[in-house]
Amino acid sequence: MDEIVVGLTQAAYSVNPIENAEKSYKLIKKYYREADIVVLPEYSMLNPLEVKDPARVYELSEYLANSRYLSYFFKLASEIDAYILLHFIERTDKPPLTKSTSVIVTSKGEAFPVYNKMHLFDAYGYRESDYFEPGRGPGKLTSISGVEVAFAICYDIRFPELFRVYAHMGAKVIILQSGWVKGPLKEEILDKLASVRAHENGVYLVVVNQTGGMFTGRSGVFNPWGYKELDLGFEEKYIEYTLNLENVVKARETVPVIRQASEKWEVKLKS
Repeated sequence: MDEIVVGLTQAAYSVNPIENAEKSYKLIKKYYREADIVVLPEYSMLNPLEVKDPARVYELSEYLANSRYLSYFFKLASEIDAYILLHFIERTDKPPLTKSTSVIVTSKGEAFPVYNKMHLFDAYGYRESDYFEPGRGPGKLTSISGVEVAFAICYDIRFPELFRVYAHMGAKVIILQSGWVKGPLKEEILDKLASVRAHENGVYLVVVNQTGGMFTGRSGVFNPWGYKELDLGFEEKYIEYTLNLENVVKARETVPVIRQASEKWEVKLKS
């Protein structure tokens, strides 16, 4: 397979999971055409930074089994016959901590976690570690239309090691679900980090970000050459975009840093 179609869902969400599920359902159902995977941004279930109370976030969280929130997406995935990548506030048995989890819902009524956020947003005066238990390692690669896809969440983009690991694992596409908080030059920072992560690993990086009062919007697609091919601006919208995987092959042949790094580090580890 030399291409994959990704649906980017950029919207603003509240602290009510069911209202948010209904909003996503309507937006995607109205504009969906042919995407292989539809992606929602970070905090699209609920926004802990707006709730500001770990105990309340825990009350609003759900287990994967018997989730009322997920039921909306089981229905939607069945209707559009596509994967849907959600950001899920997953309840643990360690209250008030939850997990920041990327979950894929399938048209067959399955829901499986593919990544737990490793690097928590304890910066700019925020403390995600008050709400979440950190993930313990990279996520699972998932084959979508024959393409190996990896997953990361927002603040992870500041940690290049995770993206390099995914490249060595064989990822051709990395999807970043994001709630990138507004601030001085934050839009530019996100664009620069995404451009570098894409180019230094020879991957497509798909950034799906919230917009609205707290977040920057500007979701987009960054190709393996580090160029931003798609920019969603600031409005709420759903856009489908085709990734041409031949660009990954060409970029890695022209700038073979993944192969060169493997060779260098293999020698170093053996010595």
